[in-house]
Amino acid sequence: MRTTIRRAGVACGTLIASAAVAVSTATGAWASSSALVIGGLSTPSLHDLVMSQLLGGDLQGQERVSVNWPAEAGPYTGSGDLTLGQSIDVGITNLDAQIAAALDRLSAPDEQVTVVGLSAGSLVVNEVLRLMAADPDAPDASQIKFIVVADSSRQELIKDAKYNPRYDYTYQPAPETAYDISVVTGEYDGMADFPDRWWNFTAVLNAIAGGIFVHIPVMFADLDSVPVENITVDVNSLGGTTTHYLVPTAKLPLVQLLPFLASREAELKAKIDKAYIRNDAPTTALRTLAAPAVVEEAAEVEEAQEAEEASTPVTDVSRKAEAVEPVEAVVDEVAVKEDAEVEVDVTEDEDSDAAEAEAAEAAEEEAAEAEAAEAAEAEAAAEAEAAEAAEAEAAETEEAKNDDDQEVKRSESDDSAADDSGSADSDSTE
Repeated sequence: MRTTIRRAGVACGTLIASAAVAVSTATGAWASSSALVIGGLSTPSLHDLVMSQLLGGDLQGQERVSVNWPAEAGPYTGSGDLTLGQSIDVGITNLDAQIAAALDRLSAPDEQVTVVGLSAGSLVVNEVLRLMAADPDAPDASQIKFIVVADSSRQELIKDAKYNPRYDYTYQPAPETAYDISVVTGEYDGMADFPDRWWNFTAVLNAIAGGIFVHIPVMFADLDSVPVENITVDVNSLGGTTTHYLVPTAKLPLVQLLPFLASREAELKAKIDKAYIRNDAPTTALRTLAAPAVVEEAAEVEEAQEAEEASTPVTDVSRKAEAVEPVEAVVDEVAVKEDAEVEVDVTEDEDSDAAEAEAAEAAEEEAAEAEAAEAAEAEAAAEAEAAEAAEAEAAETEEAKNDDDQEVKRSESDDSAADDSGSADSDSTE
């Protein structure tokens, strides 16, 4: 018995020692690369189990640190809460401190810090990026990278800085920095993928539903499964690479919210997709090719003229002409370039006008469709009401007729009874 207990004690001791070695080894590995995660509103901190599943488990195998911040947007999250702007200010301070600590833990050239912002937490990340862009002592781009998920500020609708008094925060376009950034957006997420053509009411309703069914799940999406056509890469003037991932949504959020629309999903999707600029047909490249073609043609003509003049005997007069010719050639070339530039400008203006006209036409078309649908619905309702009234009237007529028939039958029956009674009386008198 004692031997058994002793063996069990040795086994437990060995297990604990092995676990300690494993933990110390893992901690040593984590001390190199770190993932700093800042959550969205009402999420001041994140549990490690949640962080380990983010982005399809991409943060596993490294130390994961939850960056605390108020995550409030009073009065919407609570009457006594901080405003969104005040929360972001606190988040900036906390995230900056965590970045400095994580950079200090780096010990090898291939180690890196990953900063992840989720939803409103992305706004904190963007503000830190702005500060780092203006900081001459900012870390090297090879040491740190950024990932923003469901970032509401990276949309076509936000092209200029604008203060929002409701949130006490100035929304502005994404900063241009030397750091690599991954932007992850869920298709139809009303928080981060609002329709560019906001007058498309169906698309707006779908986006609102997307805020329910897409906004959170996209945080756990596996980026390796995103289709190639949904990935775009931009390199800015500072050398920073921004990779955009548009995570597709299998079923329209509007259909998820209202399942009875499932039979019309294809029709609804076609209409909703028209509200997003990314689905527009690509414009032709003719205007890009027009100017180079004109200049190239002018250059060929000039070379041909020079070759012809070189084969012609030169006289004194021709020498004077040759002396003037370069000036004329320069003037001609400038004129050609100016004409080309004018042509490009005019073409661009025409394209802009055409785009505006197309947008207006689409809006009118949609309004007409909506009006026609409403008219058809009203007409159908009127027809149904008229049919119901006619049916009721027919029923009343039939009922009245039946009543009349019964009355006639009663009268006939009474008359017959009276006749029979009279006959009986007559017979008895006789």
